[in-house]
Amino acid sequence: MQITLIFPPSWIPSQPFLSLPSLQGFLKKEGIHDVSIRDLNIEVMDTLLSKKRVEDTYVKVNERIRRGGKSFGNDTDNSGETERIEWVKEVIEFENMFQKVEWAKATLKSEGFYDINDYVESWKIIDRWLQAYGMLYYPSEITITDNSMKYSVYSSSDIIKAADDENENPYRDLFQGHILDSIVKDGPSLVGISVTATSQVMPAFTLARLLKERNKDTHITMGGSVFTKLIDNLKGPHKLFELVDSFIVFEGEHALLNLIEQLDGKKDFSKVPNLVYRDGNKTRVNEPFHIEDINSLPTPEYYGFPFESYLSPMRVLPLQSSRGCYWRKCTFCNLHIDNLRFRLRNLDLVLEDIEKLKEEYGTRYMFFSDECMPVKQLDNLSLRLIEEGNDVKWMAGVRFDRGLTKDIIQKARDAGCLKMVYGLESSNKRILSLMEKGIETETIKSIIGYCLDSGVAIHMYIIVGFPSETREEALETLDFIRSNDGFIKSRGASCLPCLFELEKYAPIMRDPGKYGLTKIAHPKRDDMSLGYFYETNKGMTPDEACNVYGYVKRNR
Repeated sequence: MQITLIFPPSWIPSQPFLSLPSLQGFLKKEGIHDVSIRDLNIEVMDTLLSKKRVEDTYVKVNERIRRGGKSFGNDTDNSGETERIEWVKEVIEFENMFQKVEWAKATLKSEGFYDINDYVESWKIIDRWLQAYGMLYYPSEITITDNSMKYSVYSSSDIIKAADDENENPYRDLFQGHILDSIVKDGPSLVGISVTATSQVMPAFTLARLLKERNKDTHITMGGSVFTKLIDNLKGPHKLFELVDSFIVFEGEHALLNLIEQLDGKKDFSKVPNLVYRDGNKTRVNEPFHIEDINSLPTPEYYGFPFESYLSPMRVLPLQSSRGCYWRKCTFCNLHIDNLRFRLRNLDLVLEDIEKLKEEYGTRYMFFSDECMPVKQLDNLSLRLIEEGNDVKWMAGVRFDRGLTKDIIQKARDAGCLKMVYGLESSNKRILSLMEKGIETETIKSIIGYCLDSGVAIHMYIIVGFPSETREEALETLDFIRSNDGFIKSRGASCLPCLFELEKYAPIMRDPGKYGLTKIAHPKRDDMSLGYFYETNKGMTPDEACNVYGYVKRNR
């Protein structure tokens, strides 16, 4: 039987995501060879950023202007539609999108990526073009890493409506034609769709709808961290089973293997670990949940991904030296839900992974996608790479751990580490304590200094609006970053502010009163909610935090 695994839009377009290559490598190790993987995120983006797509859109725009602004099959009176479509025509014509879109895409794949002016201009062009393209499906929007519609990704009723909406859902058009035909022609008995972020929800279920319209007998399963956090929500006669046959929660390797075996055999889905499925009138959740032995897993296999399409001058491949988070205490974070237990991969296997990926895919660039690599693992990895003369270049996510010394960071740099990704979140002592980050501001300053001295670039995430945080405390973090002249001027430095969201299963929910949280709720229609609206009697209100977040984002 043929198995097709799909990673849908919208996601970062600069490198592949690890989920499908990990599954493909495992299945082939277990003797399942009729498996293919598709990164529709980059396939769709590559199609969107093409001269042909601009030309096709221009033809559609002129036809809709001729029809008074109305889309085909839509004769309703949409106020402002003509003006919007005429604006799209102006953008295409007067901003020369016919040539500029291809230039921007080519620049990001070449040495022009490293020219800051060309880099910024390329993203401006892409943002502008996607804004214009999205107008054809107004009020829906498409950005480089996200999408939005009038429908809520947290409502199953809305998801179904969106999947059927031919006028406002751009993904129905984007998937129709080559992409859908190329999937169906292989005749897959099983299609697995990996959904790691809410930005992928609408495209994923749209694709599922279109595939079911072509062949209702194709078994469609969805997996990924989004559904792991929705296990309780999926119980009962859930509407989403109209579009898919099953969900895989937590880790997927053995679950997918067993699902394939049952589809090819007795179809006894009770034997499939981590599976959520309909059994007559009941929804079954197969427990206990299986935890993978990551030292028995093979090297990821990326065959099937279009490497030439990613918006990066270098081929960068993700891999892991661990699963889960060894800290697991941050009160705002629910990533600990995705992995039931923290596990380290044997360092000999990690080094074997690196060598295989280098040899098979012709690249020296790796990204360790661990939640946070433990200091000892980082140090030992660096030592082994140096001893073996490995010329790999890499980056990794780490904590501002006080065990991260100057010598360890210098060793990592000598071993090829180009960048470290940190969760700063805040520089304020009180907020750091409430977050239970387990770090001190002085430790943060020291580690930043060690990185700068060693030539390791730094990326930092910060959170604005943590409950009880005041405007002054949020701006203190902004000042902490901006006042560090060495960081600001360093090569490859970056910082991404995030607005606090009260997420399902975050430890903060164990004692919301401690943080001044009141009136925690979510809309009744949101049966797929991953978080909550809230009010607070301390610090900034959510609206005030949103305003400060905007200020920080503009001035970081």
